[in-house]
Amino acid sequence: MNLLTDAWIPVQHQGSYQKISLQQLLCGEQTGELCLPRDDMELACLQLLCAMTQVLFIPKDKKALGQYIKEPITPEAYADACRGKMDWFDLDHPETPFMQIRGVKAAQPTAMDKLLAGVADGTNKAFVNPQGLAEALCGGCMAIALFNAANNCPSMGGGFKGGLRGSTPITVLIKGRTLRETVWLNVLTEETAESSMPWYQATKNQLPNYLDRIKADAKIPVSALGLNRGLLWQPAHFEIEPSQGSANCSCCGCYEPVYNGFNKAKFNYTIDGVWPHPLSARIFAIKKGEREEKFPSFTTTAPTWTHMSRLVVDKQDEKEGQQTAPVIQQARTFMAADRIQLIIGGYRNNQATILERRHELFSLAQGWAEHGDVIQQIIDDGLAYKTALRKALYLFAAGIKDKVNGSGVNLCDPVESAYYQCTENLVHNSLAAVKFEAPQEELQELNAQLKAIVTNLFNQATEPYRQEPKMLKALALARRSLHKSLKELEPQGEAHE
Repeated sequence: MNLLTDAWIPVQHQGSYQKISLQQLLCGEQTGELCLPRDDMELACLQLLCAMTQVLFIPKDKKALGQYIKEPITPEAYADACRGKMDWFDLDHPETPFMQIRGVKAAQPTAMDKLLAGVADGTNKAFVNPQGLAEALCGGCMAIALFNAANNCPSMGGGFKGGLRGSTPITVLIKGRTLRETVWLNVLTEETAESSMPWYQATKNQLPNYLDRIKADAKIPVSALGLNRGLLWQPAHFEIEPSQGSANCSCCGCYEPVYNGFNKAKFNYTIDGVWPHPLSARIFAIKKGEREEKFPSFTTTAPTWTHMSRLVVDKQDEKEGQQTAPVIQQARTFMAADRIQLIIGGYRNNQATILERRHELFSLAQGWAEHGDVIQQIIDDGLAYKTALRKALYLFAAGIKDKVNGSGVNLCDPVESAYYQCTENLVHNSLAAVKFEAPQEELQELNAQLKAIVTNLFNQATEPYRQEPKMLKALALARRSLHKSLKELEPQGEAHE
C-alpha cells in the first residue's frame, strides 16, 4: 500500500462514508470530513496529511500558499511532486517501509493494541475503548497509528525513545472551510520555514530517518534535523508483520488487507536541543543563563482554555517566555483580519499510561493576531477567579494556625472541577465574540459572570456546614477571604460593596 496513490483517507461526505486518496483530496476530485471512530486517530490523520503535503509542496511565500488554498492543484502537478518520493510512503516497501525499520529482531510480535494510545493501558475501560478495537488494522489505519505513536504518544517505556516534542505534546492546527483548505493552512512557506528554522536551506533535501538511518548512540544536534526529517521522524524501531489476508479493520471497519502485529526493539540516541515543530508552541525559562525550552502538554485536568494564551500569544521577559507554533506565526501574516478557528488536541498521561484524550475546536474573533493582550486577559481572569475560590475553600479546610481552627473538610478539588465545567462555554464564547479593538465592556461583563459563578459555587459547597458551630469561624474566615479577593479582581473604578 502506498499513501501517495492508494485511497486510505477515511471521509464522510453527504452522509456516505468512503476512502479517498491524497491526490483526490489535493486536486479537488473528492471531498469530505475526516471520519474515524477515535478522535485522536482523526487528529493524527490530519497531522499526517499536513506533513505529507508539506513534504511534497513547499510554497515559496504567502502569495503562493494563498493560491494553493484558493484552487486545487492539477493531477500533473501532484504527479510531479510525488516523483522521487514514492518509496517514502510505501507501507510494505521491501527495504524502507513507511515509518518502519526492516530487520527488527524481537522475541515475539507485539499485539496491535500497543500501537493505539490507551487501548492496552491498565486503566482502559470497555465504554471508552471497546474490546477488540485493535485486533487488526488496515493499511491506512496502520499508517496513522505509526505516525501517531511517533509524534503524539508517550514512548513505550523501558528504554524506548519518545518523539521529538517529548511526551504527549499539545498540537495546534488551523481549521479551514474544507479538509483540503485545512491541510494547506497548516503548511509552512519557505519564508516561514527559514525564519523558524535557520538551518532550513542546508537541510531541506534530507531524507526521513527510516530511509536514511542514524547510528546507535548518536548525538544529533537539532540543527541537523531538516523539515522533512523532523516531520516524519520515527523515534523507535518498529516493523509491522506482513498482512495475512483481508478482514474487517477493527478501527475503521473496512474490509481490506489487515495487519495483526508488529515487532519492536530499543534503539538509543540523543537529540541535542528542541526542534521547532510547525504545529507546536514552545515555552522556555532562563536558568543560570541557559535557555531551557519545552513543548506545552496537558499535565492536569484543567481544561484546554487554560492553555490558550501560551498557544496563541508570544511573550518574553528576562526569566521566561512563550513562542507560538510556526503555523500560528505564519497565519498572523495573512489571516490577521479574519476570524480564526483552531483545532487543539493531545493526551494527558502518567508515564506510558494515557489518562485522557483531548480534541477541541476554538474560535478567535477578528483582531486576534494584534491583540494577544486581550486573549491573555481573558485567560488570566478565568484563572484568577478560580484561584480566589480555591484559596477561600483552602482556608475553610485548614484555617490559620494558632488563630482559627479549620473545618477539616477539603472542598478544593471538586469545586474547582465544578468551576471549570460552569465556565467552559463562557470562556469559549468570550474568545469567539470579543471586540478586540474595544474589549473593556465585554471584559467587565465576563468578570461579573465569573464573580457570580464563584459566589454561587462557594455558597453551594459550604451550605451543608453553616449549622455546625465548630465550623462557623472557619466559614467566616473563608467568606472574608473570598470577598477580599473578588473585590481586588474588579476593574479599577468599578469596585463596589
